[in-house]
Amino acid sequence: MATKRMFNLNVVDTDNFLEMPISSRLLYYELGMRADDDGFVDNWKKILLFTGLKQDDMKVLISKKFIIPFESGVIVIRHWRLNNYLQNDRIKPTIYQEELNKLDVDDNNVYAMDTKCIHRREEKSREQNSINTIYAHFEQFWKAYPKKVSKQKCLKWFESNKPNEQLLKIMLEQLEKFKQTKEWQKDNGQFIPYPDTWLRNKRWEDEIIVDKNVPIWFNKEHQQEIATEDEQKEMDDLLKDFRR
Repeated sequence: MATKRMFNLNVVDTDNFLEMPISSRLLYYELGMRADDDGFVDNWKKILLFTGLKQDDMKVLISKKFIIPFESGVIVIRHWRLNNYLQNDRIKPTIYQEELNKLDVDDNNVYAMDTKCIHRREEKSREQNSINTIYAHFEQFWKAYPKKVSKQKCLKWFESNKPNEQLLKIMLEQLEKFKQTKEWQKDNGQFIPYPDTWLRNKRWEDEIIVDKNVPIWFNKEHQQEIATEDEQKEMDDLLKDFRR
């Protein structure tokens, strides 16, 4: 890494620079002397400590757009390439390549955040949130559907159709109504369609008729109870008395 640093009067002799407090200007020079060959500084808090300067001075540099901060904690001097020119064979590349890749260099050889990169990250974040929502919706449907078959086909349907919250709510409400129908309760659910078939055919749009008068035990199998010998004798005696 080079040990000599320069400052361009086109940067430090402007009104924008000179109207800053002298402490903020001093911090700019300190950062410029200790930056790596791409203008990055990872120990700026240490510099504040041994110079006696304040974080407010750093905030001034950032607000005046002389410094670009990153979430990782490192900073870069925005006019670094305008201040310093190093031959390629003397440059030691920064170790902060991830942060460097987020920067663009404008026509004045000044760093700027690559807005395209920011938009790509935001778009990627939205896509990830969308994927998480799809899986969450699928899990709600899968938990509610009584016949647990063709899981992967159902998941593919959710990935392709991406039902929103409102549609999912309708689907789940209709599904509960289907569960109360004679057809779905008959023979231990033998006539319940496969869930992927239910989804493909949009069965939640069907008109469902539920017989509210059907008792819960309807269509359930009941085991015939066999009377004991004493119970049978008692029943026979009662029948004899009835016939008299």
